[in-house]
Amino acid sequence: MTTSSRFMSRLSRLSPLNRVKGLAPLALAMAAALPLSAHAHMTWLLPNKAAFDGKEPVASFDAAVSEDLFNFERALKLDTLRITAPDGKSLDAENRSSGRHRESFDVKLTQDGTYRISNVSQALMGSYKLGGETKRFRSTPANLAKDVPAEAEITALTLMTNRQQTFVSKEEPGKLAFAPEGNGLELLPLGPVTDLSHGDKTTFRLLLDGKPATDVAVKLLREGNRYRYKLGELELRTDAKGEFTVTWTEPGRYFLGANAGAARGPNNPNAPAGTREAPVQRASVSATFEVLPK
Repeated sequence: MTTSSRFMSRLSRLSPLNRVKGLAPLALAMAAALPLSAHAHMTWLLPNKAAFDGKEPVASFDAAVSEDLFNFERALKLDTLRITAPDGKSLDAENRSSGRHRESFDVKLTQDGTYRISNVSQALMGSYKLGGETKRFRSTPANLAKDVPAEAEITALTLMTNRQQTFVSKEEPGKLAFAPEGNGLELLPLGPVTDLSHGDKTTFRLLLDGKPATDVAVKLLREGNRYRYKLGELELRTDAKGEFTVTWTEPGRYFLGANAGAARGPNNPNAPAGTREAPVQRASVSATFEVLPK
């Protein structure tokens, strides 16, 4: 049930008099929820927990798309899964499975330290003219030549790079020194992110195509938005180095999200349209974290 559906359901259970009295505070709560719900659905990778110990523990991950955070609504397609071990080498996922509401996989943690898990996808969308007719299309960089005739004139083209990230560790988190993956938006932690307690602070660097992403809004949301009308969403902003600091004020699981690139539309009609040779670049990143009671 969406936020708006829950609002109407709760309102319908009130008596006519209490419905009028209850309308104002409920409407305010509903309005407070709108900024995040207007983003469309969230995409995320979620481990069963962030910190592991033992000889060879196995971390399990779910990937999904949802409007209510961490409630499985639709499986997230794992296009390019990148698992980076503490020594910087790449690992393979195990036991991959696909369901209606989630994609899942395991990672065996054989080294001590922190692992980075990323899923990266790219999509093209735009329009072209051919024979006096304009058509809209969706494609990928690999399929563009097949989906759009070579003789067509592309009148608008946007390349969207989406990345979902999370981190887990075995024993001590260790020193974090992940190399940038280099395309789209990505999040580099500048301190431990797998052994967090409420009250801790973590500094991150946001990169766009491997370079600091400055003055970008970052959204922070704690789990449980399905069960409250006030989402408690916090907005942070990157500085001149692309850095920002999160204070983890409550235990729970968290979602961090950011977007970059101007979207062409009614509110921004002068944004570039993009061409076959130079598509408009847009990017998004999300990351999940676990915070335990102190």
